Amino acid sequence: MNCPVCKSTELVSKELEKNLGSQQCPSCRGNWIAGAEYWNWIEQHRTDLADRVVENETLSLAEPGLPIDCPECRFRMVKYFVGRDLSFTLDHCHGCKGIWLDGNEWEALRKRNLHDDLNLMFNSFWQNEAQRQQRKKKMEQIYVSRFGEEDYSEIKRIRYWLETKTNREELIAYLVDRDPFNV
Repeated sequence: MNCPVCKSTELVSKELEKNLGSQQCPSCRGNWIAGAEYWNWIEQHRTDLADRVVENETLSLAEPGLPIDCPECRFRMVKYFVGRDLSFTLDHCHGCKGIWLDGNEWEALRKRNLHDDLNLMFNSFWQNEAQRQQRKKKMEQIYVSRFGEEDYSEIKRIRYWLETKTNREELIAYLVDRDPFNV
């Protein structure tokens, strides 16, 4: 079986975790996990570890972003957002249910205790939340570029303060009125 990214490089067997094998590309370090293999591991593994937040991610992730074909059954694979402050996607085959992880993605997932949640990442609830987070992150980047880091931080603080007030609308009306003392 050849790597779906490198195309001509043959995948070699590797153990990602105890009782979880994969086929790894020696060139790009990506991993192919057969769908049945992952489901068997989940059943044996039976842990639901709490997500871990990692402040400074040190892994360099290879996210080519191009559509790829399943190395096992040749179906076009579907990209799924990981979310949870990780900006890469996973490739999932709807034909054989296999999963392609680009180089270091397994390590990034493992570091955050998300490696046992791959099956959940492919459902609409997870995807909706991951997409919402991604939209929020993009909007924050736009606001920072428009207002500057310091002003954006201050306006977020004020916005939070306003949210706690029962007379929120009156406070906002006062703020936007050009001359609140001209009655």
